[in-house]
Parts: sequence; structure tokens; C-alpha cells
Amino acid sequence: YRDKAPDNRLAFQRDRDRILYTTSFRRLAKVTQVVSADEGHVFHNRLTHSLQVAQVGRRIAEKLLREFKDEKPNSTAPPDLDPRVVEAACLANDIGHPPFGHIAENELDGIAVENGLQDGFEGNAQSFRIVTKLAMGSGDNGLNLTRATLNALLKYPWKRGENPQKLNKWGVYDSEVILFGWTRMLVTCPQKKSLEAELMDWSDDVTYSVHDLDDFYRDGIIPLDRLVVDSDERERFYTEVFDRRKEKLPGEMDEVYLRGAFDALIKTIPIRKKYTPTREARFRLRTLTATLLREFVTAVTR
Repeated sequence: YRDKAPDNRLAFQRDRDRILYTTSFRRLAKVTQVVSADEGHVFHNRLTHSLQVAQVGRRIAEKLLREFKDEKPNSTAPPDLDPRVVEAACLANDIGHPPFGHIAENELDGIAVENGLQDGFEGNAQSFRIVTKLAMGSGDNGLNLTRATLNALLKYPWKRGENPQKLNKWGVYDSEVILFGWTRMLVTCPQKKSLEAELMDWSDDVTYSVHDLDDFYRDGIIPLDRLVVDSDERERFYTEVFDRRKEKLPGEMDEVYLRGAFDALIKTIPIRKKYTPTREARFRLRTLTATLLREFVTAVTR
């Protein structure tokens, strides 16, 4: 719908601000990541996670733009990438996800289907519904975001059942199919994510991997100190992981590769003791997470 008169912000900056100030975003402070959301500020929740995903996503996009300008300093064609769009999509990427992760998502899906909603419930589709219909913006419905930001939010740009390779994932409900069509109008490859959506997805994976490790170690769930210093403990860890996930290893990565990668990572971890809330322990953990994030960000290339 027609937006209000322009102000000092550009369109993508307004998208980011509208997401940041909606109550749907603020409620993420009470949505757990690893431990209960009321167990203290040292653990991540969906709100702090989303803010950090946005920071990582923007930095990756800015890095790629710098590399483009360095390689093609005389180019007059701007690259089809905007860090502000990536940042806005990263902020909204979890806005529709329920507490308790995929367990609650599956439960809600079953309840929805039992009550006649054939497209059920899916957190990503719910995020799209919130920003386009449910959140309070400047007009009658939704936040009135730009097509670019909505497209960047579509991690799974298809309806339920339309992608046989990902039958348990979809990004839009039937109720928003017209807006979905408008969002995807300029896309030439159906079911293909935009570049900004790819960066949003990668930034989310990077951020939750690093910060879940942080939370699991703080909470004593992952004995990171013992994995570093005790090879027998590490072998027990490998045995349990590969017995449980032998049919679900990622991509072309086999057990030999993953063992080698983890052994190489262990050598760089400056942690030798169980976590205690001392300045030294917090400094060592912060050094580890900052190093991992930096390596993941700089590893992304054009």
C-alpha cells in the first residue's frame, strides 16, 4: 500500500527500523535459544541472537562490496547487493519462530493441520506473515516493507509441498500467496533464494553455531575444556556423534574429514578449565567466539 511521505531515511533503512521497533521483534527476548530465557543475561535468547545475526550479515555484505570495488574500480554498474537489506532480513529472520525451537514448531504444525489449516505452521512462513499482515506498521496491515527486504527474508521461497527436496520447510502460507507473488515478481529462477537471503541464511548458521557453543560451554552441557585436553573424552564424543548421525552427515563431509576438522579446531581453543564466571574465563571464551566469527566472515568470497 502507499507509504507515508519520505523522511530522512532511505527505503531499506526504514525497513530495518520498522522491524526493530515492532512488538513481534521485542517478544524474542523471552524466546529461548539454549537455556531458559530467565536464567540470566549471560545466555543468548532469540533477540540477542537476531541482533548479532544482523551484525554478521551486514559485515559480510560490506566485505563483498569492498572486494567488488577493489576488483572493478571503474565499474559503473552497481552490484546487486545491499547491506541494509541483509541487515533488515537478518533482524526479522526469527520473528515468527515459537519457543522451544523445532519441537514446538512441529507440534504447532500438527495442531494447525488437525484444525483444517492445510499449510499448517512453519516458523519461516510465520515470519513472512507477521511482517506482511500481523505486525502493526504505518498502515492497515503489516510493516509495508520493500520487495527487496521481503525477498531477502524468504529462506524457503515456496509453499508447503512445492519443493520435494524440503517437504518439511516452506516460506509462505496460502493466506499471503498474493504478496508472495508480488515479492517474487522480478525473480527469474523459481525457488531460488536472493543473494541477500543467502547471506541472511549463512549469517544465521554462523551466529547460532558460535553462540550455542558459548552457551553450552557456560551451562556445562558441552565439556569444552575436557574435549581440548583429554583425547579419550574426545574419542567418546566422536563415537556418540557419529553413531547418532551416521545417516545425516552434512553434504560430502565424511567422518574422517569431520574428525580432522574438529581436531584442528581444538588446537586453537584457549580453554583448559571448566567455565567459571571469572574475568580470565570470560576473556578466553570471548577470544574464542570472536576468532570463530571473524574466520567465518572472512571465509565468504565472491
